[in-house]
Amino acid sequence: MTEGPSNSFQYEECDMPDGVSLTEWRRRTVKPDHRRAQVTSGVLAALATLAPIVLSVRGSRRR
Repeated sequence: MTEGPSNSFQYEECDMPDGVSLTEWRRRTVKPDHRRAQVTSGVLAALATLAPIVLSVRGSRRR
């Protein structure tokens, strides 16, 4: 065994076509639903954070 280690990797199961970079392949395969879910959860988190503050300020006002 006089050969050095190989500089390439061989994947057993891979859906990437030959000649496509990893970043380009990821960009193609990312589903827009994932991004929509992130935005929705962010909006819900903001509402959950701000709702008690708004209600407490509204409840403390004098009539």
